[in-house]
Amino acid sequence: MKTRDYYRILGVSSRTGWEEVRRRFRALAWQYHPDRNHDNPAAAAQFRRVLEAYEAIGAARAKSRRTKQNYYKTDFSVSDELFEEIFGISRAASSPSQSAGADFRYDLRIPFLGAILGMDTVIAVPRRLNCRSCGSTGTSPLGNSQICPDCQGRGRIPLGPGLLRRGPVCRGCQGQGRINQEPCSHCQGQGYLLKTEHYHLHISPGTEEGVRLRFIGEGGEGFQTGPPGNLEVVISVERHEYFIRKGNDLHCRLRVSFARAALGGMIRIPALTGQHLLNLPRGTQTGSIFRFPGAGAPGGSKSPPGDQVVEVVVTTPKSLTPAQREILEELASLEREGQTRAAHE
Repeated sequence: MKTRDYYRILGVSSRTGWEEVRRRFRALAWQYHPDRNHDNPAAAAQFRRVLEAYEAIGAARAKSRRTKQNYYKTDFSVSDELFEEIFGISRAASSPSQSAGADFRYDLRIPFLGAILGMDTVIAVPRRLNCRSCGSTGTSPLGNSQICPDCQGRGRIPLGPGLLRRGPVCRGCQGQGRINQEPCSHCQGQGYLLKTEHYHLHISPGTEEGVRLRFIGEGGEGFQTGPPGNLEVVISVERHEYFIRKGNDLHCRLRVSFARAALGGMIRIPALTGQHLLNLPRGTQTGSIFRFPGAGAPGGSKSPPGDQVVEVVVTTPKSLTPAQREILEELASLEREGQTRAAHE
């Protein structure tokens, strides 16, 4: 391929400075790298062309500057450092021997009062551990193996000439270079085992919906020397039959009869623990609000305790006893008399 074709592949000209060529190579290598385009074979081919173009241009420029003997080595090579700069990881870290363990999410549903007042509980979590018998390969160490046909035993897929010729980790053999058809009898070919771990959790008073508790290193084990994943416990809170939480305030509705609302008097109201006494004023209407300061959810370092907020709902009976009907009819008659007198005054 002619040098001008290499420039066209990178989208630059022969007059473009090397730093711009290098910047353009980074962008294209990131765009077409096979590890980012598993379902696009054309991307791998384009990635090889980008590599070839970059190294060919570098070689041509180095040849024209023979007085700078280290120029090609330091400026034009696709080194491990450049690989790490482009993709954010070194080749060693992208090897299966360095892969991190999987993170695990555990959804924990707790009672409403447990979230408000705090509680202690124990959860059982299935943790993914490496199979020691087969080294997490999933195959029997005593079984017959054969060279992986995808990578020809290299453990990586070759992409082309230059320092990146090893390419990405071979998915056919998981970087091992060999394929063993006989599954490990200890893990049944999975490469890992599940072990139930128990964790004691303290739910702090005032815990809200969606709070996440993270346990570093308590997720799945990393492959060989890779770091373990993390365990994340996500809290959800059950609904309460009486209370609705809004911030640190606890809202509730108090249903009272129209007779009690009209006459007023002392009534009992459910609280988080026990009851409150409320002196209901005479003539209380639907929608009237009463607050009990500090009787809501506990506060934190940045917020004060909430209140219990009571909204009154005056109810009307759907059926009446004969005695109730007689009393109400008498009341209605008195109301009409009062309205008539008021109209003549």
